[in-house]
Amino acid sequence: MGDKMPKTYKDNQSWVNDLVDAAESVVVGYEKYLLDELSYKQLAKLMMQLRSLLPMELEKKIDR
Repeated sequence: MGDKMPKTYKDNQSWVNDLVDAAESVVVGYEKYLLDELSYKQLAKLMMQLRSLLPMELEKKIDR
């Protein structure tokens, strides 16, 4: 896992903590979006924050 985390992190634990926080924000944000309490732009911002923490090698494999 360590070789797949973003280079801005020096240890797995802080990366995992931020990843979990971002994932939770997206889930809560999506619930609010479904209840019309959050705009699609606000949801997209949360999702982009989560995406920035994910290793995107899998995306490249799927595209092939």
